[in-house]
Amino acid sequence: MRLRLSQRFNLIIGAILLAGILMLVYFDVGSDTRLMRHIGINEAERLSNALFDQLYTSMRLGGGREENRAIVERFNAMNGVAEIRVLHGPALDMQYGPELDEMARDELDRDALGGVSSDVFEKIRDGVSSVRRVSPVFLERACIRCHTGAEGAVAGVISMRLNFEDHENIISAHTRSFLIWGGAILVATFVAVLATVNYCLLKPLNYIKGGVDALASGDLSYRLNLKTGDELEDLGAAFDGMTESLLQATTRLNELNEKYTKLVQMAVDAIVLIDIETRRFVDVNPAAVAITGYSREELLVISSEELYPDASQAEYGSAFDRWVFDGKGYLRDAELFGKNGMLTSVEIAASVLELGRRKYMIEIWRDTTERKGFIQTLNRNIRELEETVAERTDALSSTLKELETAYGRLKDSESKLIQTAKMTSLGEMGAGIAHELNSPIAGILSITEVLMARTDKNDPKYYFLEKVKDAAVRSKYIIQDMLAYARPARSGFAPVLLNEVITATLCLFISEIKTSAIDIVKDIKADLSPVYANKGQIMEVMLNIIKNARDAMHGKGRIFISTYEKEEAGARYAVAEIRDTGPGISPDALNKMFDPFFSTKEKGGGLNIGLGLSISQSIMNEHNGRIEGANAPGSGAVFRIFLPVHDDSTAVP
Repeated sequence: MRLRLSQRFNLIIGAILLAGILMLVYFDVGSDTRLMRHIGINEAERLSNALFDQLYTSMRLGGGREENRAIVERFNAMNGVAEIRVLHGPALDMQYGPELDEMARDELDRDALGGVSSDVFEKIRDGVSSVRRVSPVFLERACIRCHTGAEGAVAGVISMRLNFEDHENIISAHTRSFLIWGGAILVATFVAVLATVNYCLLKPLNYIKGGVDALASGDLSYRLNLKTGDELEDLGAAFDGMTESLLQATTRLNELNEKYTKLVQMAVDAIVLIDIETRRFVDVNPAAVAITGYSREELLVISSEELYPDASQAEYGSAFDRWVFDGKGYLRDAELFGKNGMLTSVEIAASVLELGRRKYMIEIWRDTTERKGFIQTLNRNIRELEETVAERTDALSSTLKELETAYGRLKDSESKLIQTAKMTSLGEMGAGIAHELNSPIAGILSITEVLMARTDKNDPKYYFLEKVKDAAVRSKYIIQDMLAYARPARSGFAPVLLNEVITATLCLFISEIKTSAIDIVKDIKADLSPVYANKGQIMEVMLNIIKNARDAMHGKGRIFISTYEKEEAGARYAVAEIRDTGPGISPDALNKMFDPFFSTKEKGGGLNIGLGLSISQSIMNEHNGRIEGANAPGSGAVFRIFLPVHDDSTAVP
C-alpha cells in the first residue's frame, strides 16, 4: 500500500513516541523488580536474624521445643511470610536424632548445612514472586553447655521464604497508571503532531500538487505564488520560474514545428520518423497515410517492422541496423502491407537524425507499384498455379491413404471370416467326433470298473486296469470339452447373482485349496446387480481361470477375487476380477491364449489340451459378455469377466 508523505511522517513520529513510552515502562518495571528483590532479600535476612535471636533467647531462658515451635509459628503467621523451616545440623542430629520434617530438601539446604548462606528469587505461580533466604546457625561457646559439638560447628539452618503478592499488586497498579497516562500523553502528542503536519506541510504540498496537475494538463499560465516563509515558498518560486521557462520554450518549439510540418506535409513521397531504440513511428506525413491506408493515429502505435511481410522482416531489420551504423542507406526493393492487406512496392532512402540526446531514423518511401505491377501479376499467377497443383496433390494423397485404409480393413475382415469359418468347422468336427467316441468310451469305462471290482487290488492286473480307467476318464473329459466348444445348448439361463456363482465355484475348488498353499482373498461388492446367465457355464468359466492360476503358481500363492459394476458405452456390467501372484502371461501367449488347443502347460498327460480359455470365451460370447486377460501391475495375471446387468433387454434368447 502506497503511503502519503504526511502519513509516513505521522507514523514515524507515532512510532518514536510509542517506543519511548514502552522503554519507560520497561525500565520502570525492571527497576521495580530489582528494588522488590533487594528489599525482599534484606527483609528475609532481617526476619531470619530476628527469629534466631528469639530462639536463642528462648533457649537461654530454658525454653523447650514447644516454646521454639510457637516462636516459629508466630513468625510464620506474619504478613508476607510464605514458609519458615528450621533444620538441625549434624551435631544436633547426633544428640537428639534426626526428624523427618527437619531434613534437607534441596541444594540450598545442603549448602547451608555446610555453612554457606544463600538466597534465591523465584516464581511461586503466575504473577506472584518469592524470595528465599537460607542461613546457617553456628554453635557458640554458650551453646556447648547444652549441645554436643565443637564451637563454630553448624547447629542448624533457618529457611525463610517471603512472597511479594501485595507488593506486586501495588507495582501492577502503578504500571497500569503509568500506561494509561503514557497512552494519553502519546495520543495527545500524536494529535498535536498530526494537526501541525496537516497545517504546515500537507496543505502547501497539496497546493503545489494542484500546480503540477495544471501544468500536466497544459496550462502553462498557472502560477503558485506560495507564501509560507520557509523552504516550501522557495520551492513554489522555483516552480513558477520553471513554468515561465517552459512557456517560452514551448512557444519557440511551436514555431519550429509549424515550419517542419508544412515542409513534410507538402512532400509527394512518404516521409516517416522512426525512434531507433523502439523502432516505432514517431511522425508520418499524409503521403505515408495514403500508401499504407492506415490513419496517422494507427501508424503511431505500431512499429515499422509490422508493415513488412514475415519473410521480409529479417531483411529490413538487417538493413535498418546497417543504416544506423552508416548514418544513411537505401533499400531498392521493399514491400509494405497496407491496411487492406495489399502489398505496396516502395524504394526506401533512410538517414539518421539526432534530436537532443535521442536518435531517429528518417525514411522516405517512393511508390513503385505501377512499375512492378506486371511482375506481381505474373508472380501471382505462378503462385496460384503452384497452389492448384499442391491442392490436387494433397487430394490424390488423401485418396491414396483412404484406399490403403479401406484395403487394410478388408484384409482384417477377410482374416476374421477365415478364422470364423475355421472355428465353425472345428466345432462341427469336434461335435461329430465327440458323439462318435462318447459311447465306446462309456462302454470301456463301465467294463473297466466292473473288472476292477472283480480283481484284487494286490493283483498286478489291477494296476493295468487303473491305467485303462484313467485313460478312459481323460478321454471322457476331452470329449466333454469338445462338446462344450461345439456350442453347447443355451438352456438353463436365469437371473443369478455373480457373488453366488463365485461362492459355488469356490465350494467345488475347496478340496484343492485345503491340500495346497493357496490363499483366496475376496473383495465382494455386497449389492451387486443380478445377471441373466447359465450358472453352471459361468461356474465353468471361473473354475477354468482359477485352475489356471493354481497351475501358474504351482500350488503356492494368493488368488484375489473381487466383484464390482462398471458402465461402458451406456451399458452396465457386473464384473468378476480374478488375479493371481504367479509369473504372469508371456508376451507371445497374450495374443494366443483364447485360441483352441493353445496351452503353455506340458502336453502328453492330464487334461491340458488347450480348450479351457477357448471354451470360456465361447460361453461369454453366448452370454453377450466378454472375458479379458492381461498381466497385473507388479506381478501375476488378471482375468476379468464382464456380464450385462439383468433387465428385459439383456436376457439371452
